[in-house]
Amino acid sequence: MDESQNSNQYAEELLAWYDKHHRPLPWRQNINIYHTWVCEVMSQQTTLAVVIPKFSEFVKQLPTVYDLATCNEDTLRQLWSGLGYYARARNLKKGAVFIVEHLEGRFPQSYNEWLKIPGCGLYTAAVIASVCFHEKVACVDGNVTRVVSRLLALSKDVWSSSGQSVIRDFANSTISAERPGDFNQAMMELGATVCRKTKPLCLLCPLRSQCLASQRNCTELCPPQKPRRDAVDVELFALIIWRKSTDTIIFIERTKGFLANTVGFPLMSEIEVLEVKTTLKSLAQLQLVELPGTFAHNITHHRISGKALVVRVLEDSKSAAMEDLCQKLGLPQPFYWVENQAIATKLSTSLDKKIFKLFQIKQNYSNPI
Repeated sequence: MDESQNSNQYAEELLAWYDKHHRPLPWRQNINIYHTWVCEVMSQQTTLAVVIPKFSEFVKQLPTVYDLATCNEDTLRQLWSGLGYYARARNLKKGAVFIVEHLEGRFPQSYNEWLKIPGCGLYTAAVIASVCFHEKVACVDGNVTRVVSRLLALSKDVWSSSGQSVIRDFANSTISAERPGDFNQAMMELGATVCRKTKPLCLLCPLRSQCLASQRNCTELCPPQKPRRDAVDVELFALIIWRKSTDTIIFIERTKGFLANTVGFPLMSEIEVLEVKTTLKSLAQLQLVELPGTFAHNITHHRISGKALVVRVLEDSKSAAMEDLCQKLGLPQPFYWVENQAIATKLSTSLDKKIFKLFQIKQNYSNPI
């Protein structure tokens, strides 16, 4: 069998399997360029169980590229809450703004044109171009890398740029000319449901007879484990500044660090908290309470653990006085007073939700530090 016949066999067998076994995901029912773009960005490094309900709410609240381009940061954070890697949402909006301002709201029609959209990389451009415009260009993600490395029994140099080029070249050589979008989705579907990272279901694989890793009994070695950055342990203290008379709590905009461009509770190091405690002891209208329990969270190579401190404002201090207090505590400006009952709907990160849960546990805050 020559190379072209072999490539056609890969595509034919894979597509026959996909037609019968693919999952009925909401964005697959009717092809929509905007929906395809949103769902693919959401799905990067996030499980479909999390993505599906968030996708449905996102496109309901922001049904067009114009709505996305003009939505405010608070709305975007809320709609993205729980998906993680918030930079993806900011890049998605940057792309929408570009399309509205420079392309009059018209979506690019090809792979190369999509690559010009801010925040749109090789993978996303390939998915959109193949699914929406039937362009013969393969997309490569972790699932596709795993499938191809097993088909070719690649146990070394898979994750480097040269290794990814090998994967991409193979995918492009086998992609269906008639159904490139379905082929790409089928490769990703196969990797997600059958050719899994651990305990692959080889007996159910439509490409088993052509898989070199299966024939050589080295499936678990292909691909090799992806090199990972060592996680950094971080200890933080969350400051919950609570005005009792109005039952409101201060939120700040974070401008730096791994939680940059999110809104939530002030977060401090142990040294900063010691300075805060010293400052608060001289202010009679305030009471500081350390909540029992701790919070823990993992995000972008950081293992976070910490405690929550409640700064209870005993008097209905004027705005100027509160601004002076926040300045003394080293909090960034501006800050916002949010009603306690509305906080759950304002939080944009899972970390802040864990902190707020500690505060919600009924305490009388009667033991100041």
